[in-house]
Amino acid sequence: MTQASTNIENPEVLVQRHDGVATILLNRASESNPIGWSLGRGLLAALDEVEDDKTISTIILTGAGRVFCAGAKLGEVVNPEGVDPEDQYYGFRDIVRAVSRIRNHELPVICALNGGAVGGGAALALACDLILASEQAYCLFAFGRMGASAADMGCTYLLPRFVGMTRARHLLLTGGRVEAREGKDFGLFLDVVPNADLQAEARRLAKQVGDSAPRHALTATKQVLMRGETTEFETCLMYERYLQTYFLNSDEHKSRLNEFLKMKAARK
Repeated sequence: MTQASTNIENPEVLVQRHDGVATILLNRASESNPIGWSLGRGLLAALDEVEDDKTISTIILTGAGRVFCAGAKLGEVVNPEGVDPEDQYYGFRDIVRAVSRIRNHELPVICALNGGAVGGGAALALACDLILASEQAYCLFAFGRMGASAADMGCTYLLPRFVGMTRARHLLLTGGRVEAREGKDFGLFLDVVPNADLQAEARRLAKQVGDSAPRHALTATKQVLMRGETTEFETCLMYERYLQTYFLNSDEHKSRLNEFLKMKAARK
């Protein structure tokens, strides 16, 4: 187990590794894993650390306790008396960088949504490549209740790509809440599983992703999928062609192809 936090004795973010999968754990269960000024730094350090570890192929992002992330930390990020503008500027900078880092990370990131994801917590989940939800999970876009805009931490960009523009507008304009089963129907969650099975199912999915292709190939697939969201077809097609030419001449491809041909021959 590796710790990623300025507080070594009680880290805000933990990194655990097992069998090619890294789990990044939001580790403030007693506070419902809020977004405070230090969370961005902790997530960035964990994400950098995992990306540099060549034994890791996939990442799981989850929360300790019964809540994934309760959103902005009361008294620190939001305060009826106001907050220090300098702390606010750098704190928001770090958490926005963390959202971008999750989305643009080399490795596929699976959110194991273990409970509520409120406000910015929902944005953290949306930045992941896949969301596997427990039966107790939900997303709540409650920004307006605090007198804030729902245009926060990438929600207006990411949510329509999961659920479509009309449904995204409705959720963000009304401060809607999406329960687990509803989220699956909307296309927000890949699947919904019993809470007791969530972590095991997330690890199974992460292992399935990691075993499906070499790390470099997974990285390329993720990056081209993202590029395809904002690039016209012909440009994306050309980009795919150059990447595939590279991978079809790699040692990993030749090795896997030889194994496949041997298995095919053995079946005859």
